[in-house]
Amino acid sequence: MLNVFLIMLFGVGVGILLRSTPKLKHTGKVIMVVIYALLFLLGKEAGEDDRIMSSLDTLGVQALLLTLGAVVGSALCAKLVYNLFFKKHEG
Repeated sequence: MLNVFLIMLFGVGVGILLRSTPKLKHTGKVIMVVIYALLFLLGKEAGEDDRIMSSLDTLGVQALLLTLGAVVGSALCAKLVYNLFFKKHEG
């Protein structure tokens, strides 16, 4: 995991050094294509794995519960922050 972080940190440094290079201004599109390709390959690998496909119903329910928990938790935190810091207090 440390390797991944160091590689990403190195990329940030290179990006800072090369940000004024006009030829590198359109890398966002290239990055999106690469991300789509990686997601496709991840889906292909998951589809080929019999263990994942046989437990897809359990994984799907867990993913749904995690997603709902994250959305509800985020909404409650946002409401709390709004009420504490941004809402005009009467009095």
